Amino acid sequence: MSIVKAMNIKKVYGEGEKFAQTVALDQFNIELEQGEFIAIMGPSGSGKSSLLNVLSGFDQPSSGEVFIQGSNINGMTGDELAIFRRSHIGYIFQEFNLLDSLTIQQNIMLPMILNREEQTSMNEKADELMERLGILSIKYKYPYQVSGGQQQRAAVCRALINETSVIFADEPTGNLDSKSSKAVLGFLEETNKKHNTTILLVTHDPIAASYSDKVLFLKDGTIRTQVYKKESKDHFIKHILDNLAVLEEDDYDI
Repeated sequence: MSIVKAMNIKKVYGEGEKFAQTVALDQFNIELEQGEFIAIMGPSGSGKSSLLNVLSGFDQPSSGEVFIQGSNINGMTGDELAIFRRSHIGYIFQEFNLLDSLTIQQNIMLPMILNREEQTSMNEKADELMERLGILSIKYKYPYQVSGGQQQRAAVCRALINETSVIFADEPTGNLDSKSSKAVLGFLEETNKKHNTTILLVTHDPIAASYSDKVLFLKDGTIRTQVYKKESKDHFIKHILDNLAVLEEDDYDI
């Protein structure tokens, strides 16, 4: 079953003459099936973050259409999209995006609070997620009172609390140490395998990408190549590094 489908997506920044414009995505097509775990890699400016923003509805494409579970999100109003996103999309931000005025527990429960869920259910779900990620002991602390790794784990819990069908993760380990990165990535991998959740992960880190089942390599707003996990994780990392090297070599071709 197709969870996410984007067709002929073009995203152009800037107005006026062509030389003043930047094409972030160029007639981009992608389709994510239920239960897929896909990583997106590529050099800076390749369109990785633009792709996530368009697929999640945080940004509108210049042309093309995005469907999530059969619904065209580009035709929704701002309020409709916000409600739809809370029920169908989990988003993990690199910068955490936690509210300092709320406790860690309240930040995690926020999507359920906005949906006016029952209090007992919110508490149970939040506690279960926090326990699995090792942050239950800080539930009553505020974001500014805990470490960056703990904040990111809270952001992951918030993205998963509504049990959405798809998770978008934008460099979720970019600001974390190796121990916290491993905890976050392992949790995403477990969520994918156990709950059949579709995950699209943008990362610059080959080790992070190796937690996925397939890596798509972007350059100049298009998919240049892809590699599947067929053997051990070590072999997968080597193939990822080889493909990244090819993309870098292309920059020096005349």
